[in-house]
Amino acid sequence: LTGEVVSAQTVSRLIQDLDEAVSEFHRAPLADDWAYLFLDGVSLRVRRPTGRKRVQMLVAYGVGRDGQRQLLAFLRSQGESQSAWEGLLGDLYRRGLQGENLQLILTDGCAGLAAAIQTVYPRVLHQRCWVHKMRNILEHVRKRDYDAVKGGAQAIYRAENRRQAEAAFRRF
Repeated sequence: LTGEVVSAQTVSRLIQDLDEAVSEFHRAPLADDWAYLFLDGVSLRVRRPTGRKRVQMLVAYGVGRDGQRQLLAFLRSQGESQSAWEGLLGDLYRRGLQGENLQLILTDGCAGLAAAIQTVYPRVLHQRCWVHKMRNILEHVRKRDYDAVKGGAQAIYRAENRRQAEAAFRRF
């Protein structure tokens, strides 16, 4: 990357240091003071000697009441099954995030994830992420209707109160 020659020993030491840092991250205790939990599966393209390959990662971000965001956990997975998500959520729980202060968990529309939340955090409210919802809605809209549909859907979640949101939903 830098154009400098690096010995195999240096590379091995860097990899060992990085592996230890990742292990420490996964073992670190978590405070139970997060207000919001964002969960998503992310597909990454990784370069391998045999070519590019897709790798699935399950990711958890916490957001505090002050708006502070932090990566809490990630897990390489074969997919987004209920058992895979239960593994990640169970790890969060064991490390200290027991959900006493969680106000809301936000996710995409993954059925396995929704089921895992009911297993690990059954008392926490769960909402589907508006970004994911908007993407899914707009995938099925004719180009000429795109702006009107997008505006109508945005009026729902941008409403000032429940009454206005319900009225926007009926219009939508």
